[in-house]
Amino acid sequence: MATILGLDVDPKAVRAVVLTTSLRRSEIAMYASVDIAPADTDEERAENRHAAMRTVMSRLVKPPDRIITELSGDEVSIRKVSLPSKAAKRITELLPFELEGQVPFDPAEAVLDYQPIGASAGALQLFAAVAPKARVAAHLAAMREVGVDPREVAVGAVALDGLVPLLPELATPGPHCVIDIHHEGTDVCILDTGVVAFARTISVSTADLDTGHEGRLQRELRQTLAAYRMEGGREPAGFFACGTMAVRAGIDEWLTRVVGAEVRILPLPAAPGADEADRPAFGRAAALAGRALARGKHLDARQGEFASLQTATAIRRHIPLAAACLLVLLGAFIFSGYARYSVLDARHEQLREQLAAVTDEYLGVRATSPSQALRLLERGARGEDPMPAFDAYDALAAVSASIPESVVHDVRQLQIDLGDGEETGRFSLRGTVASVSDTEVVLRALRDHRLVRRVGEEETRLSCFRELTLGNTTATADDRQAYRLEGHIRCLPENWEPPEEPARDSRSNRRRGG
Repeated sequence: MATILGLDVDPKAVRAVVLTTSLRRSEIAMYASVDIAPADTDEERAENRHAAMRTVMSRLVKPPDRIITELSGDEVSIRKVSLPSKAAKRITELLPFELEGQVPFDPAEAVLDYQPIGASAGALQLFAAVAPKARVAAHLAAMREVGVDPREVAVGAVALDGLVPLLPELATPGPHCVIDIHHEGTDVCILDTGVVAFARTISVSTADLDTGHEGRLQRELRQTLAAYRMEGGREPAGFFACGTMAVRAGIDEWLTRVVGAEVRILPLPAAPGADEADRPAFGRAAALAGRALARGKHLDARQGEFASLQTATAIRRHIPLAAACLLVLLGAFIFSGYARYSVLDARHEQLREQLAAVTDEYLGVRATSPSQALRLLERGARGEDPMPAFDAYDALAAVSASIPESVVHDVRQLQIDLGDGEETGRFSLRGTVASVSDTEVVLRALRDHRLVRRVGEEETRLSCFRELTLGNTTATADDRQAYRLEGHIRCLPENWEPPEEPARDSRSNRRRGG
């Protein structure tokens, strides 16, 4: 479970909203507010503000995992920018050029960030915020003086979109307009389907209303809504009021008359630390905490040199959990590998049995390995084989393979006569060579040729060219030697010798002759 703290600091009070989140739900755990004592000097005001912040932090049950603060809208400049859709990956590079001359700060001396609105007609609509680096640095320094290191620094009226995860009604198409009147000004944020469509900060605060400037706020609010409509915005379906002014009786009725539509007080969830009458003042603090639940990119002044270092701290804090998850993944991988091996091993045994059955049926021998089956196929099935063991193609291949590459040999005629289904026959070869000695080379090469046969694990070398006779050699017109070579084809083991014939009895022969 994570704890998020939304911290709203204005000139009169420090307000905090603690939000707890778990895997499936999130809720506001508590509200806390401490008034800042009045002072006459800047030093006294800063000290009183720090004292109030320390008091608020001391009321927390445990240190928060994430703190989100805010820069007031009058300290930053927020502009609506339109860029081509093709520039989606280069927004950070293009923003300084787009904002140059539109903001009262030098972009080179400011922090720039953006928040997408939507895309239409091939263009990206986004909010761009420019905050002076000096102001961001001063804000962070003031926070650190009381031991607060915010993970995120929201800016202006756009920060009110953090209310969307806390109030589901704001996520509907609407649009819905949230008006926050506080001690530093008035923020107007219009949300359409949970996305900020329009945001503006009006420089009319509660102090101005207390001094009788209601007409000024009325005029500014009407001009703001008119500007929204001129941009093509639809009429808001609902208005909500929050901030320190919203706790005063009758403010909703007065705002209803100003905007010409019903204005309701923002209905924040109940939690310890504030009753129903006080909760509207925590609208901004609740929005800051809710930004931790919002998806997508949001405006954040902690960019560049001010980027939060808490990310690395959070990673180190979660190293034990990451290590445990890694061990679980490793265990799952090992188990998966073992299970896959078991399945493959069983399949291997099944295939071996199938191979043995097939080879036994068709080849007469049970082969239990692919290599043994290949040897059986080379040997052939048991019984009569209709294909000759040594055919004319084998003889032609043997003649071609036997002649050495050093002999330039041309075949003019090759005649091979084999018996039907028998390994016997005759062959006649007519060819030309460069010299008479090459004919002897061809003769020896054919005589030494061996055909290798394998039966199971046994290998036999056969001599197939026998009784070779070399005819006369004649010279050709191109100064080469034509020759003729004849012989028998009969494949027998190379060490085979014909059996001896029995000796005849000469006397019995004479008797028969006589």
